[in-house]
Amino acid sequence: MNLREFTTEGNYYTSYPPLNQWTEDFGKDEYEIRLSAFTESQTPCHLYIHIPFCAKLCYYCICNIVISNDREKIQNFLNHLLEEINFLKPYHPKIREIQLGGGTPSHLDRKQFFELCEKLNELVDLSSLDEFAMEIDPRTVRDGDLQFYSSLGVTRISFGVQDFDSEVQKAINRIQPYEMVSELMQERHFFKGVNFDLLYGLPLQTQKTIQETLAKVRRLSPDRVTLLKYCHAPELRQHMKLIKNSDLPPKDDLQEMFVEIVDSLKKDYEWIGLDHFAKPHDALSQAARMGTVGRTFNGFTPGRVRDLIGIGPTSTGAFGETYCQNIYTLPEYYASIEDGEFPILRGYRMTPDDLKRREIIFNLMCNQNSVIEGFEKELAQIPEDLGIYKDGRLTLTTQGRVLLRNICALFDNRKKKTYKIAQKSMTRRAA
Repeated sequence: MNLREFTTEGNYYTSYPPLNQWTEDFGKDEYEIRLSAFTESQTPCHLYIHIPFCAKLCYYCICNIVISNDREKIQNFLNHLLEEINFLKPYHPKIREIQLGGGTPSHLDRKQFFELCEKLNELVDLSSLDEFAMEIDPRTVRDGDLQFYSSLGVTRISFGVQDFDSEVQKAINRIQPYEMVSELMQERHFFKGVNFDLLYGLPLQTQKTIQETLAKVRRLSPDRVTLLKYCHAPELRQHMKLIKNSDLPPKDDLQEMFVEIVDSLKKDYEWIGLDHFAKPHDALSQAARMGTVGRTFNGFTPGRVRDLIGIGPTSTGAFGETYCQNIYTLPEYYASIEDGEFPILRGYRMTPDDLKRREIIFNLMCNQNSVIEGFEKELAQIPEDLGIYKDGRLTLTTQGRVLLRNICALFDNRKKKTYKIAQKSMTRRAA
């Protein structure tokens, strides 16, 4: 079967139902009730903190960010973020992991970063965490910063590498030479793990330039690699108009580009889920061998915890049978905090059917197999070269794994259109 037949985009399914199905009739009052019920259960959870500020604009970025180097402006944000952390304290959440994302958490100066960690220590002893991770822009790190982060409890860092080719970096306005990242990797011993983020489908990328980037990645040997496809959406992000359509790789080439990157990374890494790769010693690979990989808004995880609380503007939460998201804009976020209220924008209450479908989708995403009963119509659309259904369990083939999001979409009854996994009608037999 030719991969070029499959050009339909699929949801990443970091949640189910997806965020665009959540509603604004879910407010702060219901959030507090559900948060209280969850934290009373003392279920271990992950805390995600969104820091929206970046020093420079990357043309590929689709995240909710604010470009500023104004320290007073960033401090004002931090003061409100610290107050939101105070809101959590009476609930006594059992936090086992923390991740700082953005934006660029490393854009905080040392005084600001220390303030944040000092406040977090009022919620949980940072030295007791299973993991304390943060995203880092290599361009914002000064000499000694990595050791400073480690001294405050950070155990895993993630570099937004994206691509090492100099022409691609110019096209996306993110100049960070290989030598810059290589020098930072000399301090990897301060951490239990180092991640790289890579993007494919960027302007001026070719199979040759990507393979050269991958060779440099293997030379630096990070513990994990996350590989994502660039989403060109100038109608949503005006700055993406600075990327020329003519510079983008042909859309029909992207699936084959993805397959070649996967084959290259598999020489040194174990393939996790759809787009994560980990060295055999890493906790994520160990989880894959045990079948305990988890799925959150932050991607694939070792599955130590399944529930997530989010703080900061636009951050999302997923705990128990609840989804929620914070307010987007900084003025509205500040106003809510100053009113003494959790800055909730919208949320979702999961139904029994949602829970059943999420279980199937997440099992397929994380482990490429799932027990499935009562979904004959959906199963009938999956050809046998993509998945084998036997004794009530669907197990995906390697080719099916490449099309993982498209297969998961079959079990999503909230899509506006029924997704056809092939151009022609197909039937399958139970093995």
